[in-house]
Amino acid sequence: MAQGLIEVERKFIPGPGTEERLQELGAVLEHRVTFRDSYYDTPELSLMRADHWLRQREGSGWEFKCPGATSVSGPHTEYMELTAEPAIVAQLCEVLGGVPAQETAPAKLIVYLQRFRPQDYQRLLEVYGSREKPQGTKDPDMRLG
Repeated sequence: MAQGLIEVERKFIPGPGTEERLQELGAVLEHRVTFRDSYYDTPELSLMRADHWLRQREGSGWEFKCPGATSVSGPHTEYMELTAEPAIVAQLCEVLGGVPAQETAPAKLIVYLQRFRPQDYQRLLEVYGSREKPQGTKDPDMRLG
């Protein structure tokens, strides 16, 4: 399994008057951070049922959280956090069982030509057909729907 960070969170619910008491002790709000997470799963909630969490954090990219201690059963409190996309894809394939991973995404220009200028794409294939495939695609005949 790929190396990742281990995140340990302790959550608590402050009692009434906690903020006021902190201010009495001299505490001040240094700064506030707001972010938005989008979580992804299968329609069957396969990731959640396996205690795995795939999210895209606004401005930070993809994160995949999986249980950190394998000997513990039930809900976990320690999670390993993967942030490198190849490691995330590999772990997703392992958890979801046989989800094919695309080696490299096709270049934006290739996709544009395929979708909106198929004649130009065909010319490109003709030019490169006898030598090599156009850069950015591993299968020159690949069509996106």
